[in-house]
Parts: sequence; C-alpha cells; structure tokens
Amino acid sequence: MSVYEEMNERLALLKEKGRLLHKWTSREENLQELEKRGEELLYVRKEHLRAEQKDVDQLLKTSLSSLFYSVVGRKEEKLEKEEKELLESKALYDEASRALEDIRKQLSEVRSEIAALYEWQHWRQEYDELMADKQKSLADSDDFIQKCLENEVKIKGQLKEIDEAMGAGNRVLDSLDEAAESLKSVGNWGTYDMLGGGMISTHIKHSRIGDAEDHVHEAQFHLRKFQEELRDVNVILDSDFEIQGMLTFADYFLDGFFSDWLVQNKIHDAQDRVSKGMGEVGRVLIKLDSTKQKLLGELMNWENKRKRAVEEA
Repeated sequence: MSVYEEMNERLALLKEKGRLLHKWTSREENLQELEKRGEELLYVRKEHLRAEQKDVDQLLKTSLSSLFYSVVGRKEEKLEKEEKELLESKALYDEASRALEDIRKQLSEVRSEIAALYEWQHWRQEYDELMADKQKSLADSDDFIQKCLENEVKIKGQLKEIDEAMGAGNRVLDSLDEAAESLKSVGNWGTYDMLGGGMISTHIKHSRIGDAEDHVHEAQFHLRKFQEELRDVNVILDSDFEIQGMLTFADYFLDGFFSDWLVQNKIHDAQDRVSKGMGEVGRVLIKLDSTKQKLLGELMNWENKRKRAVEEA
C-alpha cells in the first residue's frame, strides 16, 4: 500500500468516526429532551390517575388487560362513566410509562455507543493535521483525485445512514404487521362488545388483549427509533426528505393509542391506524431506496472518474 493510500484510508476512518460521534451525540441530546418531556407527561398522567382511583399505588402494578377484565369481565352491560374514565387514565399512564422506559433504553444504548468511541473524541485534530500533511505532499500535483476521494467518503457515509434508516423502517413494518394480526385476533373474539353480547372465553380474550398491547408497544418502540434514524438522514443529506408526514403519523400513532381503541371501543379505528402506518412507513422506505440508488450511481461515477485520472496521470 502506498503512502497516499495509507493516508486516504486513515482519513476515511477518521471521517467515519467523526460521523458516528456526531450522530450519537446529537441523538443523545434529542433523547435527553424527550426523557425530560416524558417524565413531565408521566407525572401529569399519574396525578390524573390518582384523581380517578385513590389506591393508585396498587393500580400502577396492575396490567391494563387485568384492569380491563376486572371491570368488564364480570358483566355485559355498558361501562359506567367512572369505569370508562378509570380505564382511559390507566391506558394513558401505561402508555407514558412504556414510552419513557423505551426512551431511557435508547438513551442507554446511545451512551454505550458514545463510550465506545471515546478514543476518537479528538478525531478532528488528527484529521486536519493529516490533511495538511497530504496537501503539502500534493502541492505540485492535480488535486482532482483528492476531490474524488472526498466525495466518495461523503457518499459512503450517506449510504450508511440510509441503510440504518431502512433497517429501522423494516423493523417498524414487521412490528406493525404483528400488531395488525393481534388486533385482528382481538376483534375476532368480540372483546370490545361493551354494549352487550356473549362474553366468549374470558381467559382467551384476556390473553389476546395482552398480546395486542405488547405488539403495539413494540411497534411504538421501533417507530421512535425510526424517527431518530430519519432525522439523521435529513442532517447528513441536508434535506427535509419528506419526513413531516412520517412524524405526523408517529405523533398520531404514539399518542393515546390504547385509550382510543381499548376504552372507547374503536378496534376498527386502531386497525385502520396501523394499516395507514404500514402504508406511510412503506412510502418512506421506497423514497429511501430511491435515494440510495441515486447515491450509488453518484458513488460509481466518482470512483470511475478517479480511476481514469490515475490511469491518465
């Protein structure tokens, strides 16, 4: 390997470490803000729950599905207003609690990534010094090859961000698909017929609602991570990347989901929301793939230009 090749390899490595440090430190700042807002929301919803139920400490330990069946499992008539409000408060509290737990989990993962990059904290200083040395050695030569190499490194970084975003998006699709199946199962058992009708196998319905709750929470967790990856893509591409529709859907999907479909008997609305979510995520993934193919073409173009310049030198 020539001296120039070694320099280029080191420069590319430093650039990549710098990209990762910026990515994770920016992610940490955003998650810290989300954690603060999540703590505030959890406090508000806990106080609201306390107003609905005096024995709030015991209630916090009870799963939403267990509370649901303690209220509706013993009767077939419509829920009383107070019971409905209690279920709604519990659903909103659980949602806020799980969201905060997810955010803290992501924050821990991000901090681990930052810690793993500790030795690269001063990458910029080494990068600038190495670039200065290289520029001196290339003073009498054409700098077009260097321009090609810099563009190649830049595009490779963009491609990595897009691949990470696409991976996160596909995980959202998988979890939404599982959520859709579990909601379908809940609907098939007639769990939400609060106006009356046969109470078919309480034990099975209890299990189904628990599964649905878990799958929807998993979808919400992956959706939050997808949001973060899309923000990273926007930063590195210096564009808006049509993210607004995705973020609007995310807010809609993450806020009050359980209180809507569990308490207000809106199982079909929930299924429709999940279906629309899959469509929205799919649309963004198509856009990401289109951008990826464009970048791959640009990368190949710069690589070919560099190779021709080397051959003609």
